[in-house]
Amino acid sequence: MTGLIVKTTAAALVVVALALFVTTDLARRLAAPQAPVETQAAAPAVDAPRPSRASGGSERLRRTSNGHFVAEVRVNGVAMRMMVDTGASLVVLNEDDAARAGIRPFPSDYKLRLGTANGTTLGARTILREVQLGSIVVRDVQAVILKREALATGGLLGMSFLSRLGGFETTADTMVLKP
Repeated sequence: MTGLIVKTTAAALVVVALALFVTTDLARRLAAPQAPVETQAAAPAVDAPRPSRASGGSERLRRTSNGHFVAEVRVNGVAMRMMVDTGASLVVLNEDDAARAGIRPFPSDYKLRLGTANGTTLGARTILREVQLGSIVVRDVQAVILKREALATGGLLGMSFLSRLGGFETTADTMVLKP
C-alpha cells in the first residue's frame, strides 16, 4: 500500500511540475513584445522604429462637459476625435478609424489580449506613421486596433503618444501638452 502511495505522489508531482512549466512558458510568451501588425496598406516593418520626441508647440485642451479631455488629432493624415486617456498604455483605434487611416489588420492579427474597462478583448498591434495634435507631431507611435464591438466610439490617445511629449499637465479644466 505504501508503494502505491509513493508512486501516486511521484506521478502527481510530475503533473504539477509539468503544469507549472507550461504556465510559466505561456506567461513568458505573453509578456514578450509582439511584432508590429502587417497591414494591407503598408510594407511590413522589419524592426520597431526608435522612439523620438515630439515636435511642434504647446497645445491646450479644454475639459468637456462629461469631464474628459477630447482632442482633434490626425492619424496618418486622417482627422479623428480621440479621448486623452493617461490610463491607456497605447493609442487605441477601432477598426473603422484604423481603416480610414489606411490600416487594415488581417483577422489573424487580433492576438494581443487586453484588459479593458469592458472586459478582456483581443487587439491587433500596429505602428502609426504619424499622430498630430495641433502643432505637435509624433512619429512611429505604437498602437492597438480593436474590433468595432470592443470600441464603438472614438479612439484613445494613450501613453504611447503622451510619453513622447516633453510633458503634460492638467489644471482645473485645461490640459496643456508640451512637445
